[in-house]
Amino acid sequence: MTWSDTSSAAPAGRQTYFFLSYAHSVPLSAAARPDTDFWVNRFFQDLGAAVRRTARRTGELDVGFFDGLVDPGADLKRALTDALSVTHVFVPLYSPKYFSNPWALGERDSFHSRLRGLPAGRAARHVLPVLWLPLSPWEERPEAAQALELARNPADRADYAENGLRALCKLSAYRRPYESVLAALAERVVTVAESDPLAPSRAATPAGSTVVDSGDTPLVITTVTPHGAHWRPYGDQHALAVAEYVAATAERLGLPTRVVEIAEARTRAPESPTVVLVDASVDPGDARAAVDGLPRWAVPLVIAPDGARGDDTPETIAGSLQDARFPQVLPVREIVEFERSAPQLVIEARKLFLRHGPVDPPDGPAVPRPRLRPDGPSDVPRGKEER
Repeated sequence: MTWSDTSSAAPAGRQTYFFLSYAHSVPLSAAARPDTDFWVNRFFQDLGAAVRRTARRTGELDVGFFDGLVDPGADLKRALTDALSVTHVFVPLYSPKYFSNPWALGERDSFHSRLRGLPAGRAARHVLPVLWLPLSPWEERPEAAQALELARNPADRADYAENGLRALCKLSAYRRPYESVLAALAERVVTVAESDPLAPSRAATPAGSTVVDSGDTPLVITTVTPHGAHWRPYGDQHALAVAEYVAATAERLGLPTRVVEIAEARTRAPESPTVVLVDASVDPGDARAAVDGLPRWAVPLVIAPDGARGDDTPETIAGSLQDARFPQVLPVREIVEFERSAPQLVIEARKLFLRHGPVDPPDGPAVPRPRLRPDGPSDVPRGKEER
């Protein structure tokens, strides 16, 4: 085909040489952008520059795409679908978490939907994996062997296989093997995209792939607002309801989620990590009454859109919830504050559930707590034993 081969049904937007896919990690600082990994961003920039130096059609194609380029507040799934529909090469950053992350695997499945009907050999050329973090020694995957083919020099391959490209990207001692693998990947991206381009076609919307159960209890997300689960306090600034945004953040971190109404949350929360998004326009007494009955590991976040900037009601509500022994989370007003707090909110909810939640699995046998003296008497008074 030629670069102008598009039909009226083809997706809009400029085509790209590559799409970078990865399993998200939790930001170490609240000041960091909540939805990207620093070293993934650095690698994306390096790969883009290497492709640009090698490519001959940069006037017709954008170099690359990863989700860090999506505007805050945009409908991420739609943006990813659009990008996956016009890219020529899919570059997954394989790590132990990648193969258990429904969001990352959903991106891979979405791109594979465009390869159906192609000969197996040709389809395989359009997926160029990278070993981002070393896999477990007992986890043998053909994808890892394919990723190692990027290292041509035996010494470089040894460093790459042992440490993964993330370490090579971070540490100056590995600058030579890093640049060698980077150059080989860029060359293959350009060769595939320019010699065997894919016709733009609508990719399937990324969805949670079927993965081996990680054992994580689904995160419950609920709202306390007259507007229900579809509450959008930021209006046109945010394409998703705030509950949906927090759910998407959790899914990108590999956690299953459920968005439910507050009544259902009271039923599910005793067995689940829970996030409660509280509308600052609700009366403080009503807000406290609404969360009555939720366990102490439920993490609240009071959201006050810009119009409530000069009002102290959000702090009043937050203080009331803290008095009720819920975790302290400062209110957020600006949309950027909300987006930065979402990953930390999700992880805090899971951490508190693991610390304070029930010991016994639902509908399962009792699991005794470990003792320092297994053969000695319990230090817990009779009748007060924990489940």
